Amino acid sequence: MQNIILCSTGTFIHTWNGRDHTLIEKFMPKLLYQGFEIFMFDYYANNPNEYDDVAKTVLAAKENGADFSSMHTQKSIGELISRNETGDIENALRLFEWNCGYAVKFGVKLLVLHLWGGAPSDKHIGVNIKTFAKLKEISDKYNLILTVENIVCNTSKPLAHMKKLWEIYRGDIKFTIDVRQAEFHKSLIETCESSFLWDNNLVSHLHIADFGGGYMDWSQLRVITALGQGNVDFDYFFGFLKSINYQGSIAVESGYGQETSYDDMINDSNKSYKFIKDGLT
Repeated sequence: MQNIILCSTGTFIHTWNGRDHTLIEKFMPKLLYQGFEIFMFDYYANNPNEYDDVAKTVLAAKENGADFSSMHTQKSIGELISRNETGDIENALRLFEWNCGYAVKFGVKLLVLHLWGGAPSDKHIGVNIKTFAKLKEISDKYNLILTVENIVCNTSKPLAHMKKLWEIYRGDIKFTIDVRQAEFHKSLIETCESSFLWDNNLVSHLHIADFGGGYMDWSQLRVITALGQGNVDFDYFFGFLKSINYQGSIAVESGYGQETSYDDMINDSNKSYKFIKDGLT
């Protein structure tokens, strides 16, 4: 099984280093990864003109060999849809198309979407599910694969909403499974045993990170836990992936959320890569 393993740029580009995208090219020679998942910061939703310089930096890295197979679209898209105040849906669609435009420039093939999120989360999930059709229409226009991530919920479980999406959209829906998000709801095994996902080849992408908290432990949701140091049963999960001969891509989201040295970031990122490669061997 040969899976493309990507490094999320969100693991080493942060607010504390000024969202410095030049680090992509600087880190490239030292990282073991085959490519990157470009993380779109919500900051640029309110400061879109500043992203032109970022885009130039990303494109320069691409010209020098960086591969951007996937993009994590701005989280605010799902938050706007969930809030659903006057103009929110329109703004969410506008932002999503803005993301798609850059995705094409960067050579992205697959998008990761938070279809719901923020404090309202899945309180009115019908709105989120209905809006997916409009988002899919936009992504199709750009020839991009749109995947919905199993983002944590306030009201129900991600799996319930994912199954509803499949029942409505069938062949038009694809998913990204984030093991950290699944562990938050203590539903990793349930996710792997959900035949509608795997029998219908609905999972195109994975996010790998660990979670050290208990069931729906919001206090631990943003705490960074090194792979293998939390509660995710990776032996089970990697064994499951091997048993189904999973062929999709994988992005590592395990990284620092606070200031640290760049050497430590690179070393820990490479440890995460080896952890996954060893687990899938």
